[in-house]
Amino acid sequence: MTAITVNTLTGAVSEYTRHDFQSITPNHGGSASGLYAFGGDTDAGLPIQSSLRLPVTLRENTLKQQIAMVYLSMQGQGEAEFTVFGPGGQAWSYPFPLRDSGQTRCPVGKGIRENYLGFGLSTPAGQAFTLDRVEVLSVKSKTRRV
Repeated sequence: MTAITVNTLTGAVSEYTRHDFQSITPNHGGSASGLYAFGGDTDAGLPIQSSLRLPVTLRENTLKQQIAMVYLSMQGQGEAEFTVFGPGGQAWSYPFPLRDSGQTRCPVGKGIRENYLGFGLSTPAGQAFTLDRVEVLSVKSKTRRV
């Protein structure tokens, strides 16, 4: 069973897949197996993986586009993963390092040429991070629409 919670003040969503929570308060989750306290940097000793995903939408115009580079203003340590989502469930993921300067870039595959694109970001190792900005630089085709 999966429990999904939404912070009504910030809109942040959390998904719990390892517990059968039937009730949740700001500090505790309850299930048939017991009461669990929320808090800390792990989930019962496992890293808490973060991920966000933006929907696949039509970019600025109908011309096919290639992504030149992705720049991120992101505080944290270790490695994160940027994902490009295309139409029909296509997805391409690229790891990139988080830098002490808070500014990093993620080169993506040169073969992606779409006009419907979505983007995602995750921290597979579960490390803490703060994301301030994502800039996706794209190069438009001069003529290709189909």
